[in-house]
Amino acid sequence: MLPIPAIDIQSGKCVRLQKGDLSSTKIYFEKPVDAATHWIKEGTKKLHLVDLDGAKSGKPENLECVLEIKEKFPDVNLQLGGGVRDLETLDLIFESGVDDVILGSIAIKDKELFTKACNTFPKKIILGIDAINGFLAAEAWTEASKLSASDLISSYKELPIKSIIYTDINKDGMLSGPNLEETNEVAKLAPFPVIASGGVKDINDLINLSKIPNVIGAICGVSLYENKINLKEALEMF
Repeated sequence: MLPIPAIDIQSGKCVRLQKGDLSSTKIYFEKPVDAATHWIKEGTKKLHLVDLDGAKSGKPENLECVLEIKEKFPDVNLQLGGGVRDLETLDLIFESGVDDVILGSIAIKDKELFTKACNTFPKKIILGIDAINGFLAAEAWTEASKLSASDLISSYKELPIKSIIYTDINKDGMLSGPNLEETNEVAKLAPFPVIASGGVKDINDLINLSKIPNVIGAICGVSLYENKINLKEALEMF
């Protein structure tokens, strides 16, 4: 069970938000590449990157920051989400060296496009399932839907998806502990590996998540930036 450092990028800076609220910004690093350097020195070989501005606008806004990280650390696995709404953008991102792309909004809003993306880039697309009160959200979490996680998983269970990232929006950035019950339900339903996201506050949360079959990792944000979890120790433990 792999703890994965998150680098959320807004206006070219590494920030964290609470519940995805774009007005709750707290800056941790002036340059995302400095955040990447820090976590790579701690031992990570994988980073979770989110283009927050891109998630809002629907097109990449901070790709140059991502490229800077990839150029400096070519061997580190990068998974990127935010602002990807068409195949041309996917092509651009993969050509830039990003390893995996997270698609959430188009999975909810455009089944045909999502299906084509997964078949065009097999085992390189991560299905982003972002839920609030049991229902899925899209467009930087500003649009609610009437779909549940089970609806989405059922729709795409035959596709060559790499994994699922399941985020409980109410938990995100709050250090309140992950939603173990819903994460467990998603992990049971999913034919793909699941990465948990939202609320991880300490090493005990990682231990509890590691006990859920099919959960292979956990996105860690505030818990790392606020020194609630020592990444080096967590990587050694798992």
